[in-house]
Amino acid sequence: MPGPNVFHVERNDTTLLVVPQHNISTLAAENIQAELQAIMDILAANDIRDVVVDLEHVPHFGSEMLGALHVIWKRVRAAEGKMLLCNVSPVGQEILQVAKFDALWPIHGSRSEALAALS
Repeated sequence: MPGPNVFHVERNDTTLLVVPQHNISTLAAENIQAELQAIMDILAANDIRDVVVDLEHVPHFGSEMLGALHVIWKRVRAAEGKMLLCNVSPVGQEILQVAKFDALWPIHGSRSEALAALS
């Protein structure tokens, strides 16, 4: 039986908005991989160039989330797009800094700021 949705995904013109719904490290890897593959399929099948990941529902995260973000980023980078993060908690910012991913993905305070930065 599949678990709860890991990611909420919506399109905003040529930008895909990805919103993790909760800490994915506690979920089965199959659920994460299936939803991540669905995101990759959306990116491959559409004219979507950029991705905004809104972490408002995820105050902390581990290697599963970092791995998922990295997979998305590699696809976006291959398409010469940008990936931005927003609504990152202080703990989340520390995790990104330790992993050195804060240098890869610009962090914005809100979803509207991130979307405006892509304009």
